[in-house]
Amino acid sequence: MRKEKVILKRIDSYDVQAIRHFTGEAIRILDIESKPRAFVKPNLVQATRYAEHAYTHPEFLRGVFKALNESGITERVLFEDCGLAVPLRHAFRTSGYNRLCKEEKVRFLNLSEAVHDAFVKIKGGEVHTELPLPSLLLQDGIRVYAPKLKVHSQTDITGACKLMIGIIKRSIRLHRHHYDLGRKIVDALTAYPPDLILMDAITIGINGVGCPDPVDLGVVIAARNPVAADAVAAWLLGFDPAKIEHLALASGRGLGPIDLSKIEIINPDGIKPARKGAFKERDIGTLNPHIRYFEGQVHDGRRCRGGCIGFVAEAIHYVNHYRAWRRQEKVGFVARALFRLLGQQPSQERPRSLGVVVGDYQGEIPADVKDNLIFAGDCTRADGVKPRVHLKGCPVYMGKKTLVFALRARLLNPYLDVVEGIPFLRAVVIERLIKVWNIITHHFFRRRT
Repeated sequence: MRKEKVILKRIDSYDVQAIRHFTGEAIRILDIESKPRAFVKPNLVQATRYAEHAYTHPEFLRGVFKALNESGITERVLFEDCGLAVPLRHAFRTSGYNRLCKEEKVRFLNLSEAVHDAFVKIKGGEVHTELPLPSLLLQDGIRVYAPKLKVHSQTDITGACKLMIGIIKRSIRLHRHHYDLGRKIVDALTAYPPDLILMDAITIGINGVGCPDPVDLGVVIAARNPVAADAVAAWLLGFDPAKIEHLALASGRGLGPIDLSKIEIINPDGIKPARKGAFKERDIGTLNPHIRYFEGQVHDGRRCRGGCIGFVAEAIHYVNHYRAWRRQEKVGFVARALFRLLGQQPSQERPRSLGVVVGDYQGEIPADVKDNLIFAGDCTRADGVKPRVHLKGCPVYMGKKTLVFALRARLLNPYLDVVEGIPFLRAVVIERLIKVWNIITHHFFRRRT
Protein backbone atom coordinates (compact mmCIF):
# COMPACT_ATOMS: atom_id res chain seq x y z
CA MET A 1 0.00 0.00 0.00
CA ARG A 2 1.40 3.39 -1.01
CA LYS A 3 2.22 5.70 1.89
CA GLU A 4 1.04 9.30 2.00
CA LYS A 5 3.95 11.70 1.57
CA VAL A 6 4.53 14.66 3.88
CA ILE A 7 7.40 17.02 3.07
CA LEU A 8 9.19 19.04 5.76
CA LYS A 9 11.56 21.86 4.89
CA ARG A 10 13.54 24.28 7.03
CA ILE A 11 12.75 27.89 6.05
CA ASP A 12 13.57 30.30 8.86
CA SER A 13 11.93 33.47 7.52
CA TYR A 14 9.20 34.57 5.13
CA ASP A 15 11.56 34.52 2.16
CA VAL A 16 9.25 34.60 -0.88
CA GLN A 17 11.77 32.96 -3.21
CA ALA A 18 12.47 30.12 -0.77
CA ILE A 19 8.73 29.52 -0.33
CA ARG A 20 8.16 29.72 -4.09
CA HIS A 21 10.92 27.16 -4.70
CA PHE A 22 9.58 24.83 -1.98
CA THR A 23 6.05 25.02 -3.41
CA GLY A 24 7.31 24.21 -6.91
CA GLU A 25 9.27 21.23 -5.58
CA ALA A 26 6.26 20.03 -3.59
CA ILE A 27 4.04 20.18 -6.68
CA ARG A 28 6.62 18.04 -8.50
CA ILE A 29 7.30 15.52 -5.71
CA LEU A 30 3.60 15.10 -4.85
CA ASP A 31 2.70 14.84 -8.54
CA ILE A 32 -0.01 17.52 -8.40
CA GLU A 33 -2.04 17.67 -11.60
CA SER A 34 -1.82 21.05 -13.31
CA LYS A 35 -5.09 22.82 -14.04
CA PRO A 36 -5.79 26.37 -15.20
CA ARG A 37 -7.45 27.34 -11.91
CA ALA A 38 -6.63 27.03 -8.19
CA PHE A 39 -8.82 27.70 -5.15
CA VAL A 40 -6.62 28.68 -2.19
CA LYS A 41 -7.93 28.62 1.39
CA PRO A 42 -5.74 30.40 4.00
CA ASN A 43 -6.30 30.78 7.73
CA LEU A 44 -7.56 34.34 8.24
CA VAL A 45 -9.42 33.95 11.52
CA GLN A 46 -8.90 37.65 12.16
CA ALA A 47 -6.31 40.37 11.59
CA THR A 48 -5.68 43.41 13.73
CA ARG A 49 -2.52 45.31 14.62
CA TYR A 50 -2.28 43.18 17.78
CA ALA A 51 -3.05 39.81 16.14
CA GLU A 52 -0.29 39.70 13.56
CA HIS A 53 0.44 36.00 14.10
CA ALA A 54 -3.15 34.73 13.87
CA TYR A 55 -3.23 34.23 10.10
CA THR A 56 -1.30 32.69 7.23
CA HIS A 57 1.49 35.17 6.50
CA PRO A 58 0.89 37.17 3.28
CA GLU A 59 4.47 36.61 2.10
CA PHE A 60 3.97 32.87 2.50
CA LEU A 61 0.93 33.16 0.24
CA ARG A 62 2.89 35.30 -2.21
CA GLY A 63 5.45 32.53 -2.62
CA VAL A 64 2.62 30.00 -3.12
CA PHE A 65 0.88 32.19 -5.71
CA LYS A 66 4.09 32.66 -7.70
CA ALA A 67 4.79 28.94 -7.76
CA LEU A 68 1.23 28.10 -8.80
CA ASN A 69 1.48 30.60 -11.63
CA GLU A 70 4.80 29.11 -12.77
CA SER A 71 3.24 25.64 -12.81
CA GLY A 72 0.62 26.81 -15.31
CA ILE A 73 -2.18 27.73 -12.89
CA THR A 74 -2.92 31.25 -14.07
CA GLU A 75 -6.31 31.81 -12.42
CA ARG A 76 -5.95 31.82 -8.64
CA VAL A 77 -8.89 32.40 -6.28
CA LEU A 78 -8.25 33.14 -2.60
CA PHE A 79 -11.36 32.45 -0.52
CA GLU A 80 -12.10 32.82 3.19
CA ASP A 81 -14.49 33.89 5.92
CA CYS A 82 -13.31 35.14 9.32
CA GLY A 83 -14.22 33.93 12.74
CA LEU A 84 -14.57 35.88 16.00
CA ALA A 85 -17.38 38.04 14.53
CA VAL A 86 -14.76 39.99 12.55
CA PRO A 87 -15.86 41.47 9.20
CA LEU A 88 -13.69 39.86 6.54
CA ARG A 89 -13.28 43.14 4.66
CA HIS A 90 -11.51 44.57 7.69
CA ALA A 91 -9.24 41.55 8.13
CA PHE A 92 -8.56 41.36 4.38
CA ARG A 93 -7.14 44.89 4.45
CA THR A 94 -5.26 44.82 7.76
CA SER A 95 -3.64 41.44 7.01
CA GLY A 96 -2.10 42.75 3.80
CA TYR A 97 -4.10 40.30 1.68
CA ASN A 98 -5.81 43.15 -0.18
CA ARG A 99 -2.50 44.54 -1.45
CA LEU A 100 -1.15 41.02 -2.03
CA CYS A 101 -4.05 40.01 -4.26
CA LYS A 102 -3.77 43.18 -6.33
CA GLU A 103 -0.01 42.76 -6.82
CA GLU A 104 -0.23 39.05 -7.67
CA LYS A 105 -3.44 39.41 -9.73
CA VAL A 106 -5.35 36.98 -7.53
CA ARG A 107 -9.12 37.03 -7.27
CA PHE A 108 -10.54 37.23 -3.75
CA LEU A 109 -13.83 35.57 -2.83
CA ASN A 110 -15.34 36.89 0.40
CA LEU A 111 -17.48 34.03 1.69
CA SER A 112 -19.36 36.32 4.09
CA GLU A 113 -20.63 38.32 1.09
CA ALA A 114 -21.00 35.50 -1.44
CA VAL A 115 -24.24 33.71 -2.25
CA HIS A 116 -24.07 30.07 -1.20
CA ASP A 117 -26.04 28.76 -4.14
CA ALA A 118 -24.83 25.14 -4.24
CA PHE A 119 -25.06 22.27 -1.76
CA VAL A 120 -22.46 19.58 -1.21
CA LYS A 121 -23.75 16.26 0.09
CA ILE A 122 -21.51 14.78 2.80
CA LYS A 123 -21.20 11.02 2.72
CA GLY A 124 -21.33 9.70 6.27
CA GLY A 125 -21.91 13.17 7.71
CA GLU A 126 -22.55 13.06 11.47
CA VAL A 127 -23.16 16.77 12.23
CA HIS A 128 -23.82 18.05 8.70
CA THR A 129 -25.29 15.94 5.93
CA GLU A 130 -24.77 18.76 3.44
CA LEU A 131 -23.11 22.18 3.38
CA PRO A 132 -23.93 25.23 1.25
CA LEU A 133 -21.08 26.69 -0.81
CA PRO A 134 -20.72 29.30 -3.56
CA SER A 135 -20.92 27.40 -6.85
CA LEU A 136 -17.66 29.01 -8.01
CA LEU A 137 -15.72 26.84 -5.55
CA LEU A 138 -17.10 23.69 -7.17
CA GLN A 139 -15.76 24.49 -10.61
CA ASP A 140 -12.84 22.51 -12.00
CA GLY A 141 -9.53 23.43 -10.40
CA ILE A 142 -7.06 22.31 -7.76
CA ARG A 143 -7.88 22.95 -4.13
CA VAL A 144 -5.00 24.31 -2.09
CA TYR A 145 -5.06 24.52 1.71
CA ALA A 146 -2.65 27.11 3.15
CA PRO A 147 -3.17 26.88 6.94
CA LYS A 148 -1.25 28.56 9.74
CA LEU A 149 -0.09 26.02 12.30
CA LYS A 150 -1.22 27.02 15.81
CA VAL A 151 -1.84 25.41 19.18
CA HIS A 152 -5.58 25.41 19.88
CA SER A 153 -7.54 25.41 23.15
CA GLN A 154 -10.34 23.30 21.65
CA THR A 155 -8.48 20.87 19.39
CA ASP A 156 -4.80 20.86 20.54
CA ILE A 157 -3.66 22.01 17.10
CA THR A 158 -5.23 23.78 14.16
CA GLY A 159 -3.77 22.99 10.78
CA ALA A 160 -5.11 21.56 7.54
CA CYS A 161 -8.16 19.68 8.88
CA LYS A 162 -9.64 22.35 11.13
CA LEU A 163 -9.06 24.93 8.39
CA MET A 164 -12.30 23.79 6.78
CA ILE A 165 -14.45 25.13 9.61
CA GLY A 166 -13.95 28.39 7.70
CA ILE A 167 -16.03 27.20 4.74
CA ILE A 168 -19.12 26.71 6.90
CA LYS A 169 -21.63 29.51 6.45
CA ARG A 170 -21.74 31.86 9.42
CA SER A 171 -25.41 31.20 10.12
CA ILE A 172 -24.68 27.52 10.85
CA ARG A 173 -21.06 27.67 11.97
CA LEU A 174 -21.86 27.34 15.66
CA HIS A 175 -24.28 24.45 15.12
CA ARG A 176 -22.99 21.66 17.40
CA HIS A 177 -19.71 23.49 17.86
CA HIS A 178 -19.40 21.83 21.27
CA TYR A 179 -18.43 18.28 22.27
CA ASP A 180 -19.18 17.35 18.63
CA LEU A 181 -16.58 19.74 17.20
CA GLY A 182 -14.36 16.88 16.07
CA ARG A 183 -17.17 15.36 14.01
CA LYS A 184 -18.08 18.79 12.64
CA ILE A 185 -14.48 19.30 11.46
CA VAL A 186 -14.45 15.93 9.72
CA ASP A 187 -17.77 16.67 7.97
CA ALA A 188 -16.42 19.98 6.63
CA LEU A 189 -13.20 18.30 5.53
CA THR A 190 -15.20 15.62 3.70
CA ALA A 191 -17.25 18.31 1.93
CA TYR A 192 -14.22 20.04 0.43
CA PRO A 193 -11.09 17.83 0.41
CA PRO A 194 -7.81 19.36 -0.81
CA ASP A 195 -5.45 18.43 -3.62
CA LEU A 196 -2.45 20.15 -2.02
CA ILE A 197 -1.58 21.36 1.50
CA LEU A 198 1.08 24.02 2.05
CA MET A 199 1.31 24.78 5.77
CA ASP A 200 2.85 27.92 7.25
CA ALA A 201 4.77 26.72 10.31
CA ILE A 202 7.56 29.28 10.00
CA THR A 203 6.15 31.24 12.94
CA ILE A 204 3.44 29.34 14.80
CA GLY A 205 0.91 30.70 17.30
CA ILE A 206 0.37 29.65 20.91
CA ASN A 207 -1.82 30.93 23.78
CA GLY A 208 -4.94 31.56 21.72
CA VAL A 209 -5.63 31.19 18.02
CA GLY A 210 -7.31 34.57 17.49
CA CYS A 211 -4.57 36.65 19.08
CA PRO A 212 -1.63 34.31 19.68
CA ASP A 213 1.91 34.71 20.92
CA PRO A 214 4.51 33.82 18.28
CA VAL A 215 7.04 30.98 18.38
CA ASP A 216 9.60 30.70 15.59
CA LEU A 217 9.51 27.10 14.36
CA GLY A 218 11.08 27.72 10.94
CA VAL A 219 9.30 24.91 9.09
CA VAL A 220 7.04 24.57 6.06
CA ILE A 221 4.98 21.46 5.41
CA ALA A 222 3.53 20.09 2.18
CA ALA A 223 1.30 17.09 1.52
CA ARG A 224 -1.65 15.86 -0.48
CA ASN A 225 -3.50 14.40 2.48
CA PRO A 226 -4.67 16.79 5.25
CA VAL A 227 -4.85 14.12 7.97
CA ALA A 228 -1.30 12.97 7.30
CA ALA A 229 -0.10 16.59 7.18
CA ASP A 230 -1.70 17.36 10.56
CA ALA A 231 -0.41 14.13 12.10
CA VAL A 232 3.15 15.15 11.22
CA ALA A 233 2.51 18.73 12.40
CA ALA A 234 1.18 17.40 15.72
CA TRP A 235 4.26 15.18 16.09
CA LEU A 236 6.49 18.22 15.43
CA LEU A 237 4.81 20.06 18.32
CA GLY A 238 5.13 17.14 20.73
CA PHE A 239 1.54 15.86 20.50
CA ASP A 240 0.44 12.28 19.96
CA PRO A 241 -1.68 12.44 16.77
CA ALA A 242 -3.80 9.49 17.92
CA LYS A 243 -4.92 11.50 20.97
CA ILE A 244 -6.16 14.47 18.95
CA GLU A 245 -9.87 13.79 18.58
CA HIS A 246 -10.60 15.23 15.14
CA LEU A 247 -7.54 13.52 13.63
CA ALA A 248 -8.55 10.16 15.11
CA LEU A 249 -12.12 10.62 13.83
CA ALA A 250 -10.91 11.63 10.37
CA SER A 251 -8.60 8.63 10.20
CA GLY A 252 -11.45 6.39 11.37
CA ARG A 253 -13.55 7.60 8.46
CA GLY A 254 -10.77 6.67 6.05
CA LEU A 255 -9.66 10.22 5.28
CA GLY A 256 -5.98 9.62 5.98
CA PRO A 257 -3.38 8.04 8.28
CA ILE A 258 -2.31 9.29 11.71
CA ASP A 259 0.13 6.44 12.36
CA LEU A 260 3.53 7.94 11.43
CA SER A 261 4.76 4.50 10.34
CA LYS A 262 2.21 4.68 7.53
CA ILE A 263 3.39 8.12 6.40
CA GLU A 264 6.47 8.76 4.27
CA ILE A 265 8.05 11.82 5.92
CA ILE A 266 10.43 13.51 3.49
CA ASN A 267 12.71 15.43 5.84
CA PRO A 268 16.02 16.32 4.14
CA ASP A 269 16.93 18.86 6.83
CA GLY A 270 16.53 16.35 9.66
CA ILE A 271 13.95 18.44 11.55
CA LYS A 272 13.35 17.07 15.04
CA PRO A 273 10.06 17.14 16.98
CA ALA A 274 9.57 19.13 20.16
CA ARG A 275 9.61 17.25 23.44
CA LYS A 276 6.31 15.74 24.52
CA GLY A 277 4.12 18.34 26.22
CA ALA A 278 6.21 21.31 25.07
CA PHE A 279 3.16 23.05 23.62
CA LYS A 280 0.47 21.69 25.90
CA GLU A 281 -2.28 24.19 26.74
CA ARG A 282 -2.21 25.54 30.27
CA ASP A 283 -5.06 24.91 32.68
CA ILE A 284 -7.78 27.55 32.20
CA GLY A 285 -7.73 28.53 35.86
CA THR A 286 -4.08 29.62 35.59
CA LEU A 287 -4.41 31.91 32.55
CA ASN A 288 -5.33 35.17 34.30
CA PRO A 289 -4.98 35.98 38.03
CA HIS A 290 -8.17 38.08 37.97
CA ILE A 291 -10.41 35.40 36.37
CA ARG A 292 -11.37 32.32 38.43
CA TYR A 293 -12.73 29.34 36.48
CA PHE A 294 -15.19 26.70 37.74
CA GLU A 295 -16.17 23.73 35.58
CA GLY A 296 -19.00 21.27 36.12
CA GLN A 297 -20.27 18.29 34.15
CA VAL A 298 -22.90 18.39 31.42
CA HIS A 299 -23.98 16.34 28.41
CA ASP A 300 -23.72 12.97 30.21
CA GLY A 301 -20.12 13.63 31.15
CA ARG A 302 -18.95 14.63 27.66
CA ARG A 303 -16.58 17.53 28.27
CA CYS A 304 -17.60 20.44 26.07
CA ARG A 305 -14.07 21.46 25.14
CA GLY A 306 -15.07 22.30 21.58
CA GLY A 307 -17.69 24.72 22.86
CA CYS A 308 -17.91 26.90 25.96
CA ILE A 309 -14.85 25.46 27.72
CA GLY A 310 -12.52 26.12 24.81
CA PHE A 311 -14.11 29.48 24.07
CA VAL A 312 -13.55 30.56 27.70
CA ALA A 313 -9.85 29.76 27.33
CA GLU A 314 -9.65 31.56 24.00
CA ALA A 315 -11.41 34.63 25.41
CA ILE A 316 -8.97 34.84 28.33
CA HIS A 317 -5.99 34.43 26.00
CA TYR A 318 -7.39 37.22 23.84
CA VAL A 319 -7.75 39.60 26.79
CA ASN A 320 -4.26 38.70 28.04
CA HIS A 321 -2.58 39.32 24.70
CA TYR A 322 -4.43 42.57 24.08
CA ARG A 323 -3.48 43.93 27.52
CA ALA A 324 0.20 43.06 26.96
CA TRP A 325 0.12 44.74 23.55
CA ARG A 326 -1.52 47.93 24.79
CA ARG A 327 0.97 48.32 27.64
CA GLN A 328 3.86 48.66 25.19
CA GLU A 329 2.02 50.39 22.34
CA LYS A 330 2.46 54.10 21.57
CA VAL A 331 -0.65 55.70 20.07
CA GLY A 332 -1.33 59.21 18.81
CA PHE A 333 -2.83 62.04 20.81
CA VAL A 334 -6.39 61.62 19.47
CA ALA A 335 -6.44 57.84 20.04
CA ARG A 336 -5.00 58.31 23.52
CA ALA A 337 -7.71 60.84 24.36
CA LEU A 338 -10.46 58.53 23.11
CA PHE A 339 -9.02 55.58 25.01
CA ARG A 340 -8.98 57.72 28.16
CA LEU A 341 -12.59 58.78 27.59
CA LEU A 342 -13.60 55.10 27.48
CA GLY A 343 -11.49 54.21 30.49
CA GLN A 344 -9.26 52.07 28.28
CA GLN A 345 -5.81 53.47 29.04
CA PRO A 346 -3.53 50.93 30.79
CA SER A 347 -3.16 53.33 33.74
CA GLN A 348 -6.96 53.32 34.19
CA GLU A 349 -7.28 49.59 34.83
CA ARG A 350 -8.78 48.72 38.21
CA PRO A 351 -8.99 44.90 38.03
CA ARG A 352 -11.42 43.00 40.21
CA SER A 353 -11.92 39.27 40.71
CA LEU A 354 -14.29 37.60 38.27
CA GLY A 355 -15.74 34.10 38.47
CA VAL A 356 -16.67 32.14 35.35
CA VAL A 357 -18.74 28.94 35.56
CA VAL A 358 -19.29 26.39 32.79
CA GLY A 359 -21.55 23.37 33.20
CA ASP A 360 -23.36 22.02 36.27
CA TYR A 361 -20.96 23.06 39.02
CA GLN A 362 -21.51 21.38 42.39
CA GLY A 363 -18.58 22.79 44.35
CA GLU A 364 -18.22 25.83 46.55
CA ILE A 365 -18.04 29.29 44.95
CA PRO A 366 -15.60 31.52 46.91
CA ALA A 367 -17.13 34.59 48.53
CA ASP A 368 -14.82 37.01 46.72
CA VAL A 369 -16.37 36.21 43.31
CA LYS A 370 -19.99 35.45 44.26
CA ASP A 371 -21.07 39.01 43.51
CA ASN A 372 -19.19 39.06 40.19
CA LEU A 373 -20.05 35.71 38.67
CA ILE A 374 -20.68 34.83 35.02
CA PHE A 375 -22.47 31.69 33.83
CA ALA A 376 -21.38 30.73 30.29
CA GLY A 377 -23.76 28.50 28.32
CA ASP A 378 -27.39 27.41 28.38
CA CYS A 379 -26.67 24.40 30.58
CA THR A 380 -24.63 26.23 33.23
CA ARG A 381 -25.74 26.40 36.84
CA ALA A 382 -24.27 26.32 40.33
CA ASP A 383 -26.10 25.00 43.37
CA GLY A 384 -27.83 27.86 45.21
CA VAL A 385 -25.87 30.62 43.43
CA LYS A 386 -27.19 33.21 41.00
CA PRO A 387 -24.86 34.85 38.49
CA ARG A 388 -24.42 38.53 37.84
CA VAL A 389 -24.55 37.70 34.11
CA HIS A 390 -25.76 34.55 32.36
CA LEU A 391 -24.45 34.34 28.79
CA LYS A 392 -26.90 32.22 26.82
CA GLY A 393 -25.99 30.00 23.91
CA CYS A 394 -24.72 26.53 23.03
CA PRO A 395 -21.99 27.46 22.74
CA VAL A 396 -21.54 31.09 23.70
CA TYR A 397 -19.36 32.65 21.04
CA MET A 398 -15.83 33.66 22.01
CA GLY A 399 -16.28 37.31 21.03
CA LYS A 400 -19.19 37.77 23.44
CA LYS A 401 -17.20 36.16 26.25
CA THR A 402 -14.19 38.35 25.57
CA LEU A 403 -16.30 41.52 25.69
CA VAL A 404 -18.11 40.59 28.92
CA PHE A 405 -15.08 39.11 30.73
CA ALA A 406 -13.06 42.27 30.16
CA LEU A 407 -15.95 44.51 31.22
CA ARG A 408 -16.77 42.59 34.40
CA ALA A 409 -13.09 42.16 35.40
CA ARG A 410 -12.39 45.83 34.54
CA LEU A 411 -9.57 44.91 32.18
CA LEU A 412 -8.57 46.51 28.88
CA ASN A 413 -11.14 45.42 26.31
CA PRO A 414 -10.21 44.61 22.69
CA TYR A 415 -13.80 45.28 21.63
CA LEU A 416 -13.47 48.88 22.85
CA ASP A 417 -10.33 49.55 20.82
CA VAL A 418 -10.71 52.97 19.19
CA VAL A 419 -7.93 52.43 16.63
CA GLU A 420 -9.69 49.41 15.10
CA GLY A 421 -13.23 50.61 15.86
CA ILE A 422 -14.11 52.95 12.95
CA PRO A 423 -12.64 50.79 10.14
CA PHE A 424 -14.22 47.74 11.80
CA LEU A 425 -17.72 49.29 11.81
CA ARG A 426 -17.32 50.60 8.28
CA ALA A 427 -16.41 47.10 7.09
CA VAL A 428 -19.47 45.64 8.87
CA VAL A 429 -21.83 48.05 7.08
CA ILE A 430 -20.26 47.57 3.64
CA GLU A 431 -20.14 43.80 4.02
CA ARG A 432 -23.83 43.57 4.91
CA LEU A 433 -24.91 45.89 2.10
CA ILE A 434 -22.93 43.92 -0.47
CA LYS A 435 -24.29 40.65 0.89
CA VAL A 436 -27.86 41.91 0.40
CA TRP A 437 -27.01 43.22 -3.07
CA ASN A 438 -25.46 39.89 -4.10
CA ILE A 439 -28.52 37.98 -2.91
CA ILE A 440 -30.89 40.29 -4.82
CA THR A 441 -28.90 40.22 -8.05
CA HIS A 442 -28.36 36.47 -7.85
CA HIS A 443 -32.09 35.76 -7.52
CA PHE A 444 -32.92 38.30 -10.22
CA PHE A 445 -30.58 36.79 -12.80
CA ARG A 446 -31.60 33.26 -11.84
CA ARG A 447 -35.25 34.15 -12.49
CA ARG A 448 -34.36 35.82 -15.81
CA THR A 449 -32.52 32.72 -16.99
